[in-house]
Amino acid sequence: GNCRKQLHRLNRTFDVNGLEVFAFYQYNKVLEKWMYQFKENKDETLGKCFLFNLKHRLEREYRDYVLVMVPSSTEKTLERGFHALSSLFSSINLKINNCFIKENIKQSKQSRLKRLDIKDSIHLVDPSIRLCSKILLVDDVCTTGSSLRACYDLIKTDVNEVKICVVGLNESWIKMGSVKKVF
Repeated sequence: GNCRKQLHRLNRTFDVNGLEVFAFYQYNKVLEKWMYQFKENKDETLGKCFLFNLKHRLEREYRDYVLVMVPSSTEKTLERGFHALSSLFSSINLKINNCFIKENIKQSKQSRLKRLDIKDSIHLVDPSIRLCSKILLVDDVCTTGSSLRACYDLIKTDVNEVKICVVGLNESWIKMGSVKKVF
């Protein structure tokens, strides 16, 4: 309740590197602090708070979609003791396909230019996902959009629909303006 009021709610779609990305919140200092608490301080319980009020809307809007998560490296997941995105979206009742792996790279410690090369570190390990007609690609935070673009390019075909949602969106994308309101 009161804690979530500190977050700047967006609930809009933005153009990020030519992709339509739906963002729930602006990635500001509060969200940055909470994401750090959740991921790096291993506060898995906090993860349920981010999407608590959005659960039913997500399930209704994307009921026919397969949920695909932008990957974290295996090493980082083992270090945390949990998969951050799986924890964030665990209460959402959608079919999940973990079709990606990511080489061990810590993006937040890299320059913007280095982040743009992330496509070489993300690999599709389950190409059957490309046969799904409706895919919801999700990430916790979108900073440069490079991970989203890499994943999108690996799963998008002429016959499937890929929608993208992120919990937090960097303000640089917000300044460019929203595309449309989704819900």
